[in-house]
Amino acid sequence: MRNVSIKTLEFPLCVKNKILRIRNITKLNIEYISGKNIIFKNTNLGIKEPHKIIISNDNQGIVLLCYDDTDTTLYREDLSHIITLNELTRIIEYLLEKNKRI
Repeated sequence: MRNVSIKTLEFPLCVKNKILRIRNITKLNIEYISGKNIIFKNTNLGIKEPHKIIISNDNQGIVLLCYDDTDTTLYREDLSHIITLNELTRIIEYLLEKNKRI
């Protein structure tokens, strides 16, 4: 008998749209990983695993986290701070520039 229930969440389209608005981002590798709700049966415990966005060139990348399906706030993987659209644009430009040099 399983004591854990895992429900895969649908990746929020509003977050994908926000990311795809950045110029030239499609020249990089983008992977969207859906989050999960993990519920431990017969308890009041649960874990909400965030959605993940992995953006990379051939040898560098960044992992972003998104917790809410209705909010487009993105966080660094270590949760040290929120990534704004301007910061993400600069990161994308940096990854694109590094890709050109190789």
